[in-house]
Amino acid sequence: GNNDDRPSQLNATSVILATGGFAADRTNESYLASYRPELLKMPATAGAFSTGDGITLAKTLGAGLVDMDKVQIHPTGWVDPSDPHNQNKILAAELMRGVGGMLINDDGKRFCNELGTRAYVTDKMLSHDEDYARSGKWNITNEIPTFALVLSSSAADDGKKHVDHYSHKGLLTKIEGIDELAKWMAQDVEQLRETFLQYRKDAEEGADQWGKKSFQGLPSSDLDNEVFYAGRVTPVLHYCMGGITIDSEGNVLDEDKNIIQGLYAAGEVTGGVHGNNRLGGNSLLECTVFGTIVGKRVPVKDRKRIALPYSKPPKTAPKLRDITMTELATHNTEDDCWVSIYGKVYDLTNFAEEHPAGAQSIYDLGGKDGTEAFQSVHNEGMMEDFEEVLLGKLIVDS
Repeated sequence: GNNDDRPSQLNATSVILATGGFAADRTNESYLASYRPELLKMPATAGAFSTGDGITLAKTLGAGLVDMDKVQIHPTGWVDPSDPHNQNKILAAELMRGVGGMLINDDGKRFCNELGTRAYVTDKMLSHDEDYARSGKWNITNEIPTFALVLSSSAADDGKKHVDHYSHKGLLTKIEGIDELAKWMAQDVEQLRETFLQYRKDAEEGADQWGKKSFQGLPSSDLDNEVFYAGRVTPVLHYCMGGITIDSEGNVLDEDKNIIQGLYAAGEVTGGVHGNNRLGGNSLLECTVFGTIVGKRVPVKDRKRIALPYSKPPKTAPKLRDITMTELATHNTEDDCWVSIYGKVYDLTNFAEEHPAGAQSIYDLGGKDGTEAFQSVHNEGMMEDFEEVLLGKLIVDS
């Protein structure tokens, strides 16, 4: 409540730490500097909040730490051509490689199975550096390598929503013909042609030299008229497996594995949940599982209600018009996206791009009843924040 920089104190019988990891703090006193100093100059997808503050708070109470040296490096963070040296990167989702995106180095060649694990693909990328190839450890004085991520027109069609999104952000470039692609990449066109034709040949034979057996989104045999979508990517710090020691109930443990009463933690601030390297998709799962466990265990007192001598009458809720399923179904595009949740219809067109989990999950529900998908992650009360885009109530077609 203070308006100055002095700390204020709030007393509570229970405290839950859910402050995230520490990959964004690159100061000399940071956890990265202490446990993985060689990664200090590597860009990250973590937000500015990811500075390990929750871990430090817990440490002051004697909390134990675990796996602090285990930091996940994701192979593909976008290099924004308008700001290539920005240490904060937008993640290039695995889907981009899943639909057929090819990783190509500065020699115009592929160098790995693009569908391999994050650790495998990252290792193949960093192995382009002689020091890393020899020692298996990154040399902080060396420049982080970048690579081209190239999609054919068919691959781009399969990942259209993502391609449109990244293109809109200026991270992907549409390029017509292999000659223009070679110019964009500053590569020899014949080397690139050989790379693509070999890829097609590998697909026909069912495997390539790195063991890849799935070849979705192949480039056309007519490479001169193929339409490519290309961007630059680089390895990025993506997740901290290390953090506060907890038990299976979310209790924070001290260095001797004893419970610190009243202190709980959930999410990336904790350590030991994922072992050596987290599987893709398990971060949100971790938050949901341990958030639920801790949330159910922590007692919440009923709020005291004080009768006031006078209060303004509550606002009268606007009368909602009836919207049929047939009408709802017509609003199912990115530019016109209505979703029904708990029997009410909302226009989520403008909100989609702000959705923390990505716009695609909103677009997928456009023109449909999204209640089941919504309640698997959120609670009904959250929709109170969307009254301004509430359009009406859903009714059965007559």
